[in-house]
Amino acid sequence: MEIFFSKVSRSVMFILISGLIFPAAVSSQENNPPEMRQYLFPAFTVGTVQTKVGKPKNLLLNYNTVTEKMVFEQKGQYYDLIGQESVDTIYLQKKKFIPHENFFLEVTFEGKIALGIQHRSNLQAPGKPVGYGGTSELASANYMTGIELSTGYFNLKIPEGYVVRYSPVYWVKKDNEWQKFISAKQFLKIFPEYSNELNQFIKKNKIKFDRPEDLIRLVKYCNDTY
Repeated sequence: MEIFFSKVSRSVMFILISGLIFPAAVSSQENNPPEMRQYLFPAFTVGTVQTKVGKPKNLLLNYNTVTEKMVFEQKGQYYDLIGQESVDTIYLQKKKFIPHENFFLEVTFEGKIALGIQHRSNLQAPGKPVGYGGTSELASANYMTGIELSTGYFNLKIPEGYVVRYSPVYWVKKDNEWQKFISAKQFLKIFPEYSNELNQFIKKNKIKFDRPEDLIRLVKYCNDTY
C-alpha cells in the first residue's frame, strides 16, 4: 500500500491510499461540546471503513452534518473522506453508514424494505439587532463551512454566534430504490397500494415522523405485512 503525504499548512494534510483520498443530531448534537456542534457525535471514536476493494481500515471518525462528509482525525488534524464511490460501508458507534449520492446514509433498519437517515444540519447566522434590544434570526448565512480545493474539502471551525439546526431527511428503500420523505404524506406516496392500511397504522400507533424509533416501527410493520 502506497501512502503519500503533502503538507499544505499546519492544519491541513492529504493522504492518498490506494486511490481513496482522505483530506481534511438530534439530541446528541445538542449535548455536543461547542467545538463539536456540527458533528453527529460528541467525539471522534474508532470506526471501520470497508472499501469495495482491499482490507478494512480503522480510523477515528465522526460525521459532519453541515458538510455531510465523513471526517477522520489523525494527530489533531481533521480530514474529509472523499472518493466515497470507493467505500462500501462504514461502521461507527455501532451504526452502519453507506454512501448515497454525495453524502452517507445511516441504515437504521435492514430488510426487503430498509430505512435510512440522512443526517444534515443548516447553519443559521447570528441575529441582527432589532428594536427593544431583541435580535432577528437569519434563515441563511454567508459563512463558509469549508474550502474546496482541487485535492479535497477542508473543514473550518464554526464561529461563535452561529447556530447549527439539525434537519434530517429520511429515506426508505423499496424495490431496491431509495426514496426520501419527511412527512406521513410523502411516505404514503411511496406505498400507494397500501396507503390506507399504513395510514391506519400511523394513526393507531401515533407514529411521529421526527422520531427515528417510530419510523423503525413503521418500516418493520411494512416488512412484516407486505
